[in-house]
Amino acid sequence: MPVTIKLAVFCRLNYYIYLCTEFYMIGDRCPLFCCKYHGMIRDEAIREHLEEELIRRGLFLVEAAVKPVNRIIVYIDSMAGVTLEECMSVSRYLEKKLDREVEDFELEVSSPGLDRPLKLPVQYEKNTGRMLDVLKTDGMKVTGKLLGISTGVIQLQTETTEKNGKTGKKTTRQELVEIKLQEIKTAKVIISLKK
Repeated sequence: MPVTIKLAVFCRLNYYIYLCTEFYMIGDRCPLFCCKYHGMIRDEAIREHLEEELIRRGLFLVEAAVKPVNRIIVYIDSMAGVTLEECMSVSRYLEKKLDREVEDFELEVSSPGLDRPLKLPVQYEKNTGRMLDVLKTDGMKVTGKLLGISTGVIQLQTETTEKNGKTGKKTTRQELVEIKLQEIKTAKVIISLKK
């Protein structure tokens, strides 16, 4: 009677190796090993497929990630934002470039949304004039209005309110803070419903 054991091992090269072992217990004979190798779609391959096509469409790639079991997640954006039609069109384009006969996959293409951290300099440029929450690599948190980005440095206008102990009067002080992109751990747009 055959016994089948399936084992999935994740390798450093972003590949899955499936080892299927079937063996028959016939006396003291050695088991028969049957190895089957399945390659996983790589992040770099997705980027290569999309690079020129996104430029042609006036879009840019924010992130492309391949999760286990070939779940591909692609975030695209543009200076004017991304429409549902653009996401669908990019999804169809990428699906044509990948071969389901060779490797099955699940594909999700969307805009990054306001809840995702900013990753690229062009995203900071796009969000100029908005309020940001910035967490620096040293743990310091800075909140302010994004004034711009130049040569890898963002400029934030921060406000601090101080209360005078004698008069009880509040004064607001504005300060310009410059932060290098390398010093930013995460930066998120603050969603405000005020007009």
